[in-house]
Amino acid sequence: MKLGIDKIQKYGLESLVILFSIILSFYIEGQRDLAEKNSDKNKLITDLINTIDEDQKQLDYIKSEMNKTVKLINEIQADINSENSNLSKIDIINKISEIKVSYSFFSQEGIFNQLISTGSFELIENEDLKLLLLKIYNHQNNRNYAISNLIDIFSIEFYNTVYQKFRIDINVNNMEGEIYGISVVSDFNFNKTFYFSDEFYGFLTRAKTYANLYSRLLNDISENYKQAKIYSEYEINI
Repeated sequence: MKLGIDKIQKYGLESLVILFSIILSFYIEGQRDLAEKNSDKNKLITDLINTIDEDQKQLDYIKSEMNKTVKLINEIQADINSENSNLSKIDIINKISEIKVSYSFFSQEGIFNQLISTGSFELIENEDLKLLLLKIYNHQNNRNYAISNLIDIFSIEFYNTVYQKFRIDINVNNMEGEIYGISVVSDFNFNKTFYFSDEFYGFLTRAKTYANLYSRLLNDISENYKQAKIYSEYEINI
């Protein structure tokens, strides 16, 4: 009887050892898998930081162009308000040709989409980073597309009307410039009546309003990018 009990104890102990070994192997494999996933997550976060830096350059350029547009419009409206035509005709036409409100910011969403599709997003420990990324690549992207669409529609109306009224012809050097090349006025027919009209003044005011509106949005996006970069750098150094 004692021999039977000893066998049971022996088999029981062996079973426990085997069970423990199996559980331990699963645990080790799970930890290895988690470590690999965290490594992949950190690589994607590092790539995200790089795309944030690239997007910031695009944001800075477009914001500078919006500021330039507002400055040009203020100068033209000041000339109209003075009624003294302090600016020469060619100066006015050149300033009009340099007004750009149709710039659009396109964020690089590829890395964020990879974070989502690979499940790496859920491994991010910083909840503030997760919420901020969702805000940037969902809510703010949607706002950006909506406002850009409105501005594009207005830009078509602005260029069609203003360039027609002043009969402006331009040459575009696509090899220079940051995004759309450099435009140079090659011919025009100055329309003094239209220049001092309420219609033209209204066009300028609308263009300035859109430029300021878009600049504000880009500033918000830029600030969120800066914070996301800080969170991201902390995430990969935890």
